[in-house]
Amino acid sequence: MSSGWCVRIPATSANLGPGFDCMGMALELYNDMCLYQDEPFSVEIFGESADILPNGPENAVVQAMHRLFLATGYDLDWWNFRLVLHNHIPVASGLGSSASAVVGGLLLANELVRKHFPKRALSLTELFQLAADIEGHPDNVAPALAGGACICWRDGSRWSHLSLPLPSALVLVVATPYFPLLTKDSRAVVPEFVSMVDAVSNIAQTARLAAALCTGDLRTLVNGLEDRLHEPYRMALIPGSAEVRSAALERGALVTSLSGAGPSLLAWCDSRKIALQVADEMSVRWRELGVSCTTHVFRPHIGSVRVAEQCS
Repeated sequence: MSSGWCVRIPATSANLGPGFDCMGMALELYNDMCLYQDEPFSVEIFGESADILPNGPENAVVQAMHRLFLATGYDLDWWNFRLVLHNHIPVASGLGSSASAVVGGLLLANELVRKHFPKRALSLTELFQLAADIEGHPDNVAPALAGGACICWRDGSRWSHLSLPLPSALVLVVATPYFPLLTKDSRAVVPEFVSMVDAVSNIAQTARLAAALCTGDLRTLVNGLEDRLHEPYRMALIPGSAEVRSAALERGALVTSLSGAGPSLLAWCDSRKIALQVADEMSVRWRELGVSCTTHVFRPHIGSVRVAEQCS
């Protein structure tokens, strides 16, 4: 019987509208990853994109593990394990599939290091630093590790994040059209410079979002979360997105935002009943425009990620 560890990593929605590259939220949608030690190296993938994701050393989870082994000086035969991935987070959808791979790989590798060289294992703070360095920005990896909503920043070479309270009434609709939008393509259309007017607008809207979450007054968000840094440019890559956003608002959503780099749209609601109605309306509107999609209703995932021992 092989022993090992399993970890469940939540999906994440980054940016949350105006919080470009500095805010994110974890959702109750998960990728499950298990590592079994002392077995011939293999990567088994089930679920989302199992037929297209690499199942060798180039797999993103394995690459993250390799980065941690290098960082900790782990010099045993680290290929002596079997990795089993059960994916539920769609790839290239704006829901943090890349961050889930990075965070999951780092956590599993860290347990392997902890077993053989306990003093070399990284703390959660160090894991966050490494994860953010790998991703290049912290807004997905912070909520993937800590859960809930996070605001992130960088002091010099060091990443930091702070968890924000979430109102119990908050329910999110995620509407994902059936076409991928790679982050590199979505990021390429974002301008390098913006006007002072647009920068000030985003500062105000980000503060508004933080205030709404901290006070629990979700109605503060109505007619808000306008972003001028990235969403106007990325929305042009998503056919029908403007019409679908309008449909969500007409049906009762408080506000909408682009999830990460897209193409998923996020509708913010203050009851499950309204969220279900909004989900139906978003699906109908996108299909009327000739775009197939899926919609799901999620609550935010609360709580930090935990690694559990596992046997097979």
